[in-house]
Amino acid sequence: MNTTITYYFFCKNWDFNLDQWTIFIGIATIIIGIVGFSTAFILYFKQRRDAAQDAFDFFINSLPNLNEAVKETIKNLQDFVVSLQSGDFKNPVIPTALNNNIIDKVNLVDLKRHVAKNDAAKIPFLEQFLIDSDFFGTYQNYFTNELNFFRQRYLDKEQIYSTWQLLRSNVFFSSIIDEHEDNNYKNFYSDWVHELNQDRDVFNFTGDKPTSLKSRKLLVENHIRPLAQNIFPFIEKSEKANNVNLLANQVSSAYLDMDSITSTLIEVFSKDIRKFTNVSNNIENLL
Repeated sequence: MNTTITYYFFCKNWDFNLDQWTIFIGIATIIIGIVGFSTAFILYFKQRRDAAQDAFDFFINSLPNLNEAVKETIKNLQDFVVSLQSGDFKNPVIPTALNNNIIDKVNLVDLKRHVAKNDAAKIPFLEQFLIDSDFFGTYQNYFTNELNFFRQRYLDKEQIYSTWQLLRSNVFFSSIIDEHEDNNYKNFYSDWVHELNQDRDVFNFTGDKPTSLKSRKLLVENHIRPLAQNIFPFIEKSEKANNVNLLANQVSSAYLDMDSITSTLIEVFSKDIRKFTNVSNNIENLL
């Protein structure tokens, strides 16, 4: 007995006529399309997830160095403000890392996506960080410009202020040796110079000799301004007395301008210190 073996592709009735072949191709195309779309969809979300993770890793790993730069900036600004208050100006240094703006190096969409998905409570801190980055990202240039402007204005006034030394040297000796000057004026001026040179609150001393200026404030308040006021009775009869009055008033005015410039700068940088303190606190909330 002969047994006939029949082979078929799907079923006995599938003989690959035109209609069946068309159905087969259509089904295969749909299956391939679904598989391809699913694969692309999976790859897209994987890439997006990986990109978000990379952006977050770079951002979070950069924050400690940035926070150190912020804290160093706070300390340097505090030291600078103290030096301004004492009149012994230090040369402030702003860390270069402060200008290394990490926001320019990270995809913010990916970063925000990662934070929103994994730790949504930190979104407000991230948004505040983005606002703060405009402040600290350009601070070094801003600080340099402010300092240069301050120095130029301050040095101009300081040059006028430094002429106070003429009042106890060139201008003084010119009056004392002038035979035509009134003796009362000479005695008054001599007493003023003697009293000035003995003031240990104004000068640092080596032995009995004044060596360097200790207090600009006391110099002006206790000696320069009184000189400008008390010399008035001698101005009418003495051109030199008039010159002393003019010079003393210029020195006093220059000191007031210097004090105003310094006070303004202290106020500006004190606000910056408070701002940087807030920036540091916000960074620590992100870590």
